[in-house]
Amino acid sequence: VENIYPELTIIRYSVSDERNIELMRERLEAVGAGRYFGSVPLTFVGDEFFLGFDDEDGIGKDITDSIERQIGLVDTPAEEDVGGISLPIIGKIDASKHSLPALAIVLGALDGFNVCSLGALVLILGMSLVLGSRKKIALYGGIFVVTTALVYGGLIFLWFSLFSALAKYVGLIQILIGLIGFLGGVYFLREFVKMKRYGVTCDANGIPIIGKLSEKVQRIFKHGTSALSLALGILIFAVAITIVEFPCSAAVPVFFAGILAEASLSPILYSFYIFLFVLFYLLDELIVFGIAVYKMSIWLTSPRFVKAITLTEGL
Repeated sequence: VENIYPELTIIRYSVSDERNIELMRERLEAVGAGRYFGSVPLTFVGDEFFLGFDDEDGIGKDITDSIERQIGLVDTPAEEDVGGISLPIIGKIDASKHSLPALAIVLGALDGFNVCSLGALVLILGMSLVLGSRKKIALYGGIFVVTTALVYGGLIFLWFSLFSALAKYVGLIQILIGLIGFLGGVYFLREFVKMKRYGVTCDANGIPIIGKLSEKVQRIFKHGTSALSLALGILIFAVAITIVEFPCSAAVPVFFAGILAEASLSPILYSFYIFLFVLFYLLDELIVFGIAVYKMSIWLTSPRFVKAITLTEGL
């Protein structure tokens, strides 16, 4: 390239030199592509940005065209064609409109078909149905769902904060996130095999604290104690089941938290993506909860569907 354009100045920065890491972050944020912090190779031509490299006819040509526009050898194309990010095979895309929202929705929905959390909600709804009141079903089921959302979202935020604090170790974080994703895939494939053999079960049921809390909540419902006692018991039960079962599916939310941390987002954006993830994580529970309130009955998905979701999640 230097031989073709003698007036061109090329500056190369190695990511193996830690002094260049912060420069990488600043340059990406300057062109609105902070989410690609840590990815290499990166090529900046003026205000245009190119991620990766395939060959001279692909991204190489895009870079050459950009150079010629910068030095005035060709006309600048219409505004809608300028900018974006060039990727191998796919071509040029506007990264700000893709990736993270879809990732939040897909991973959240897959992670949401959690046998333990859904089973606990069904337990609460089943006991509430005995009371014969839509208001009470809405109140106690709502307490469980909202508490689950806050605790699960809080756990994702804690992992996000940890990854963000370690952001300067870019290479290590990328390896760690990749490893979490790989091990998570292996775990869910093993879960699928186990479900095929023994059926769909919740391992958290064998944990003493969950069993005791479940019995305590059932006793509170049975003896008809105050609404405050019922609400407090459900709240504690929801917190416990969410924390205890988190390690069972931690690979997905932790992987997602790592991706968010790498994206270098504003507080509003990463909070929104965590909210989006949790919303779709709770989608199945919201459906079951809504049907219970509306029809005064409990609907459950089939075990076959749960197995299919677990296989998809693993893959």
